[in-house]
Amino acid sequence: MHSLKSRLAAWIFVPILGCSAIDLVVTYRSTDRVAAEVQRQLLKGSARIIAEQVAADGGTSPAGVPPAAFELFADEHQDRVFYAVRRADGRLIDGDAALAAPSQLGQGEQESYFKSRVRGQPVRVVAYAQDLRDGGRITVEVAQTMRGHAAFRKRLFLITAREHLILLTLVLAALVVAFRSTLRPLMRFSERVAQRQPGSLEQLDAEAVPSELLPVIGALNGYVVRLDQTLSAYERFVASTAHHLRTSFAILTSQLNYGMRDERVTPEQKMLLAAMQNTTLQGAKVINQLLMLASIEQGRQHAARAPASSTTALGEIVTSVIEELAPLAQRFDVELGLDASDDSLALSTPSHLLREITFNLIDNAIKHMGGPGLVSVQVQRAGEFALLRIVDTGPGIAPVHLDRVFERFYRADPEKPNSFGLGLSIVKEICDSLQGDIRLCTPDQGRGLQVDVRLPLAAAMAA
Repeated sequence: MHSLKSRLAAWIFVPILGCSAIDLVVTYRSTDRVAAEVQRQLLKGSARIIAEQVAADGGTSPAGVPPAAFELFADEHQDRVFYAVRRADGRLIDGDAALAAPSQLGQGEQESYFKSRVRGQPVRVVAYAQDLRDGGRITVEVAQTMRGHAAFRKRLFLITAREHLILLTLVLAALVVAFRSTLRPLMRFSERVAQRQPGSLEQLDAEAVPSELLPVIGALNGYVVRLDQTLSAYERFVASTAHHLRTSFAILTSQLNYGMRDERVTPEQKMLLAAMQNTTLQGAKVINQLLMLASIEQGRQHAARAPASSTTALGEIVTSVIEELAPLAQRFDVELGLDASDDSLALSTPSHLLREITFNLIDNAIKHMGGPGLVSVQVQRAGEFALLRIVDTGPGIAPVHLDRVFERFYRADPEKPNSFGLGLSIVKEICDSLQGDIRLCTPDQGRGLQVDVRLPLAAAMAA
């Protein structure tokens, strides 16, 4: 009963079900009265026919009971019918003596009904009194067993029960249709919330929604405003901290450079200073990567309020990154080349984000080669997307790590130096913020790693 639909259905359907059950109990009693009344009328009609025949014979023993008197009871239940004709003094004129005499009846045509037993069988009896022309008086009794009465009562009850069942089915179907129709705006609202980008701080639109949802939307929008204020304060703190860290690392790097140029420094000290400088550079790189992640999250939160960016040529960004990383590839004995490039592809994406994606992927491919090898880059169109494909001939990534390499600080090879597990997570965050995707697989040659990045083209090109 945690579902509002279940609670509402219970509040509506259970009372209807209870009323229906009560009505069935009342109906059962009513059907017994109806069946008894029908049986009484049949008994009375038969008794009157017999009484009229006896009266016509002058109150003597009739030559035979009229067939019409018993045709009234013809049915498939094979009830037994008994009759008895008695004078006022109780003497039996005709019929079955096993049928008990009734209590004293008044003057005139009167009838009384009672239950009795004849030869061990329960019966309903009518006693009908009629005066004769000679001043005498006769009493005609007609009795019938109860099988037909019970069957008729059951049939009436089943008809009513079937009508109740049909009514309950219709009510249940109406509830289902009504719930689906009534709750459809709520489902659409939940879909709108579920489809929002992670970290989005855009307020919900309160137009064209049922009034019952307005308090929920108002509460969510109020929470979004407070969260936006908190995150803005956090972003200012991060920006200020980053500025001081960058300044401190820059000063430290300058001091290390100055120390290494001092002639009084021994070779051993220079080696120590060089190690410190390398560690400082790695620390600065981690800081820059963390700041990049923070800026991506900030951009995603305020994407709806950001103005439309100008288009960027993906081919130019890739060519620039390849030229920048060419010395690194040469140092690692890696052949780096651009196999195919569609220079007409334009994306509505900030150039620094495209450069971050390309630089991280190519830099990873070179540094994780593990020896001489080949890194090829392709830029081509794939429907309404631009496809950036980077293929290397290195050791690749084991399947057990493929689902986790995009997690922050996760490293497939913990022994790898100067690796902090942030490169691929940054690429994944950027792709998600740009409504793109990234996939890793093994190239056709069966060795190495193939990385496919798909990013949506600018609206003009996609059309």
